[in-house]
Amino acid sequence: MNDKEIYHVKVKKEDAQYFIGLLERFSKEKSIIYKNFKVIQENKHVLFPIDYEEINIKKIISSVAKSLKIEIVKRKGVLNKDFKFKTLEDALISKIPKKYLEQIPKSFDIIGNIAIIELDMFDMSTSETDIKNEIALAIIEVNKNVKSVFEKVGEINGVYRLRKLRFIRGINNKETIHKENNCNFNLDIEKTFFTPRLLSERKRISNNNFESNEKIVDLFAGVGPFSIQIAKNNDVNIYCFDINPDAFKYLNKNIKLNKLKGTIHPILLNVNDLLNNSNQIGARLKHKIDRVIMNLPESSLSFINIACHLIKKEGGIIHNYQFCDKPNSVEKAIDNIKNVLNDKNWKLCNVNYAKVLKHISAKKDMIVIDAYIKKPEN
Repeated sequence: MNDKEIYHVKVKKEDAQYFIGLLERFSKEKSIIYKNFKVIQENKHVLFPIDYEEINIKKIISSVAKSLKIEIVKRKGVLNKDFKFKTLEDALISKIPKKYLEQIPKSFDIIGNIAIIELDMFDMSTSETDIKNEIALAIIEVNKNVKSVFEKVGEINGVYRLRKLRFIRGINNKETIHKENNCNFNLDIEKTFFTPRLLSERKRISNNNFESNEKIVDLFAGVGPFSIQIAKNNDVNIYCFDINPDAFKYLNKNIKLNKLKGTIHPILLNVNDLLNNSNQIGARLKHKIDRVIMNLPESSLSFINIACHLIKKEGGIIHNYQFCDKPNSVEKAIDNIKNVLNDKNWKLCNVNYAKVLKHISAKKDMIVIDAYIKKPEN
């Protein structure tokens, strides 16, 4: 944009303050002056950089022109190097065609120093590749900690819950350290599953009232975001299971990376194997566990039998995550747990907490249920 001419409003110097006042009067929603370009002094005139291609701005300028003599001119934009944009839209408003601005997602994930955004609305033609580059540069400019930008390619799939990513701009490195709730997590964004969008939920779980030396199982631990945050401030024993060797590798790194009050036992295992009579870990933990974390929302109900195998017969807590259809998604999630437990001859005694964590789509919600379950005596 440094080499391109942009529109300016040209007014006499003595009218500059009056012009600003008129703009504030006619443009109440947001300023039409480009803050990232400098105001130009030219002889007896002041030139204000504006986005004159926007229809609404043309109306505002027309209104201003009724009270003040102004002129619309084109000049080379002088970048204000000290200006920092607050939003992605503001950073892009002068850099990509208007028709693309509304298509850019309102939010994107930041994991450590890496931004991950969905840009499948743009194809890989030369012009739209340039647009992706501008978007990536703007993300880096707006977010001072971001060093790399990747775009999502396809959906999360497979046993390891992974997604392909395409590098756009910055440093081409998929490994990072993500900081969350006073904990550090080393991970590879393409080799492991991690979402920063459960930050508040992980904090909530870690702030539960844990008994001293409580025994916990994290069935799908990943790189350890739930377990490490719990063990950070609680004297507990947590058995962390995952089937992904890369997640297991980073879990071990993260245990060493964080100072923990509790103890974490990382185990590379398909949790279905816990039910095998020959499995020593499954035999040792059978009906010895106080709490089970089940963060696999797409299929957690199919692992209720494992939770029942682990939880003490006299009762324990499960933190269960599900994708449920709208409407009444919370009620459906509770009914789902109740029905599956009944089939296993276990009982849902109490729902301690139930909430929609996020809206997955127009038809589905992600639900969390904290439930107290036990084995009936009969």
